[in-house]
Amino acid sequence: MFEIIRKGTQHESPAARADELFKQQQQEIYVKTDQLFAKLMACQWLACVVMAIVISPYTWSGQAKAIHAHVWAAIFLGGAISFFPIWLTRAWPGAVITRHVIAVAQMLMSALLISVTGGRIETHFHVFGSLVILSFYRDWRVLIPATIVVGLDHFLRGIYYPYSVYGVLAASPWRSIEHAVWVVFEDVFLVISCLRSIREMRSIANRTAALELSEQNFRQIFQEAPIGMAVVGLDEKFLQANAKLCQMVDYSEDELRTRTPLDITHKDDVDLSRRVATGMLDGLHSRIEKRYLRKDGNFVWAARTGCVIRDENGDPRHFLIMIEDISKRKRAEEAVRDSEERYRLLFETNPYPVWVYDPETLAFLAVNQAAIDRYGFSREEFLSMTIKDIRPAHDVATLLDDVSESSSETTRWRHRKKNGAEIDVEITARSISFNGRDARLVLVNDVTARLRSEKALEQARDEADRANKAKSEFLSRMSHELRTPLNAILGFGQLLERQNPTPTQRVRVKHVINAGRHLLGLINEVLDISRIEVGRMQLSLEAVCVAEAIEETLDLMRPLAHERRIKLVADVDLDATVHVMADRQRFKQVLLNLLTNAVKYTPVGGSVTVSYHQNGDDKLRIRVADTGPGIAKEKVARLFTPFDRLGAEMSGVEGTGLGLALSQRLMQAMQGAIGVEDTANNGSTFWVELPRATSPLEQTRSRKRKTPTRQPRAEGHKRTVLYIEDNLSNLTLIEQLLEERPEIELLTAMQGRVGLDLARQHAPDLILLDLHLPDVPGWDVLSELKADTNTSDIPVVVISADATSHQVKRLLKAGAVSYLTKPLDVPEFFRVLDGTTSANGNGQNDASRSRANLAEMESTS
Repeated sequence: MFEIIRKGTQHESPAARADELFKQQQQEIYVKTDQLFAKLMACQWLACVVMAIVISPYTWSGQAKAIHAHVWAAIFLGGAISFFPIWLTRAWPGAVITRHVIAVAQMLMSALLISVTGGRIETHFHVFGSLVILSFYRDWRVLIPATIVVGLDHFLRGIYYPYSVYGVLAASPWRSIEHAVWVVFEDVFLVISCLRSIREMRSIANRTAALELSEQNFRQIFQEAPIGMAVVGLDEKFLQANAKLCQMVDYSEDELRTRTPLDITHKDDVDLSRRVATGMLDGLHSRIEKRYLRKDGNFVWAARTGCVIRDENGDPRHFLIMIEDISKRKRAEEAVRDSEERYRLLFETNPYPVWVYDPETLAFLAVNQAAIDRYGFSREEFLSMTIKDIRPAHDVATLLDDVSESSSETTRWRHRKKNGAEIDVEITARSISFNGRDARLVLVNDVTARLRSEKALEQARDEADRANKAKSEFLSRMSHELRTPLNAILGFGQLLERQNPTPTQRVRVKHVINAGRHLLGLINEVLDISRIEVGRMQLSLEAVCVAEAIEETLDLMRPLAHERRIKLVADVDLDATVHVMADRQRFKQVLLNLLTNAVKYTPVGGSVTVSYHQNGDDKLRIRVADTGPGIAKEKVARLFTPFDRLGAEMSGVEGTGLGLALSQRLMQAMQGAIGVEDTANNGSTFWVELPRATSPLEQTRSRKRKTPTRQPRAEGHKRTVLYIEDNLSNLTLIEQLLEERPEIELLTAMQGRVGLDLARQHAPDLILLDLHLPDVPGWDVLSELKADTNTSDIPVVVISADATSHQVKRLLKAGAVSYLTKPLDVPEFFRVLDGTTSANGNGQNDASRSRANLAEMESTS
């Protein structure tokens, strides 16, 4: 009844829809007629070839059996005429150019057939037949080029080659004109036919659009009605049901069509429904209240109104029923009827102690069984007592203040049981009317066990905090204890590397240095993860140039990639205006870790590609793809688990299993994300995603320091360096390093106080200071040096294993001109040494140098 012919977007007006239907039908006619002509063209070509073979030799050469030139013309010229329009029907079906080319080609094929048959009158009818078939387009404009081609063909060939068109050696021009008149005569009728067909098509489109609009209106009323509606057949099966009814009974419309209203009627209401249906057929309208069964077995109360839809003869066709959900009203009525019973059952069967008392006399008015069981008093004993009798003696004084509060908020008290035991309880009370008098209803929750658990939990939390603090202190202490021997290992290793070792020794030294740096990287990664977990990782989020970060990390990776013959490329134009919000150093650390993994796990001769693209409006995704073995799907979930190398420890590839775990935590700390797009056996693609940042309007100054040029020394001019350090191996390392600077005299002190005395006595050009000294902390030594007018101008360079940015900033603010971390980077050490001992005077540039170092530290931390 309400089925819509067209489903989809409604148009603004019936005229617009009618126009759409008309154009749709017109386009279908164009396409189908194109297909008809494609087949017709192919058949005509074959027919033309057959006629050329059978007829042309006898028409043009008498009894000669030689293949006539017209046979070749039929094959090649006919093919040329047919092929292009056939191709157009495939390339642009329904296009204007297609049907006009077909019209021209069809007339040319008529001309070829006439020529092949020697102007037989029968083939002239091909022209008239072609015009009729062209009118199938219902577009009179295609007749124009066809008529022009026919007229020109007959006129020109009638003058120059009359035998090819009329079968005679000479013909009057009037004959061509006569033929053209007949063609135009046919065109007139065909144009009239096309126009009539178009009018009929538009009329049909208008009626269809109006019908669709009418049906859409009916459908909208039916579907969007706030009550359930359904059309039921005389066989009592659902024909249609609206969304409200489907929602009400939890059946889909298709499911309802397989059922009758009686199938979803409560069994106690079936007879009533049958009587009402019979009455409706007799012309009676009905309204009844009945229960419908939902799909889940529950029922819904509904007020059902029904009527019969009849045809123009008055015969019944369908039932129309309207169903209003009255379940809430029925439930409210039911609630009113059984509220007292329900509350009585709730009161008596409540597992929590509940009672009612008089707020004026504090006497118990009613108690439930749970209160009797929990407190040990009988019901009679309770009803002869007051609230005071269950309170400990020290709480009675505050009892009146408690009961005077009418709030229903929960409060905590202590109660006394019949056996004298005291329990902690939470009381929730509210004012009610009880047997016509004001009273208070109280619900009691015994929280004694919970409070004990909370206290134990708090103690456990404190213990966990202490353990976490101990872990952090242990990691910090272990960092220093491990860095100190590593300083000797890497320092002496680098020193041996600088002393022209033999090839065999150079390989061994390289193994020592690589192993030391590997252990140093492991220590740094463990410390970084620990700092992130306890929230002590210091990040400086700023706009970072993605192109610059990628270029720098690629430059760092090129030696390793070159060694493994791996192609390392950036598969994107690096745009210097693209920035992300990140900590510059940590962002580069993550990229370097991903690139290192990609190069390590990619076979020799493979490739690693870096690219980026915008992901949404405010995110940028950087991808690192390799051609390695990929990652098995079952292992992807373990990628970011610390120390889990996914079985790579058996492959011979070095690693700790911490890199990805640290990268994930760094990306999360920078409000970014990291993930993997993996195709097993086809390489892996890791990605990081960070918020986009606005490119700064002005170029910031370069953060790269230029290595100061070592100033030439006057021959015989000595410089003095004081090194305050308690570790003998570190002292030895510096002594041997300074052998490359014969103009520098080294003084050493293994205690802070001794160092202060030497500084005052010798006024050295530079002081190297360790922080962890046996008698005085290094920062106190620095403070005393800067406070003493005799030593305040001496530049101080801190050398320590404590590499936290907070510590570095603290010492630079206190007056240190530079801060070097252990294990010592030898080239950096000499750069700082030459820079601080090259000034003309002990400390004339110390303040500016210290401020510069601090500014750079703050800009990159």
